[in-house]
Amino acid sequence: MIPLVLIISFILDSIISNFVPLHSIFMPLFILMALIIVYPYFNGNKARYYTTTFLTGLFYDLIYTNTIVIHAFLFLIIAFVITRLNLLLANNYVNVGIMAIICIIIYRSIAYGLLLITANIAFDWHTWFTSIYSSLLLNILYVIGVFILTDKISLKFKIHRSN
Repeated sequence: MIPLVLIISFILDSIISNFVPLHSIFMPLFILMALIIVYPYFNGNKARYYTTTFLTGLFYDLIYTNTIVIHAFLFLIIAFVITRLNLLLANNYVNVGIMAIICIIIYRSIAYGLLLITANIAFDWHTWFTSIYSSLLLNILYVIGVFILTDKISLKFKIHRSN
């Protein structure tokens, strides 16, 4: 189930990015949302989850950006947040939506912070806020939809996951 969710999310990131205008309110972060969905399927094996997350980020860097390890480390930070949130929140569709909001805010904030440092630009509240809210609607719908779908599949095929 883990590779399937990651691969589909990775491909959908690319497809949706090609159809959505750059300044739309529907900016996909599906691969990031997939990290929330797949965590319970690692059944507490955090080392394997972190390794998968790092490799996913590395692959994301190689395919979508011309950086080497930026997203690999960004995804690791988000994976750490996801592991902590899973300790606090039960695994249901409402909490998955809450986790998605928190992860999007953290991801966009760190990414914008890195952009500020490397591009030598001034901080702009509007740009930062726009990057966050433009990612919320589509990604929350995606993560809840995929959660419900994977939940039904895991029940049907008796795929175990931690709660």
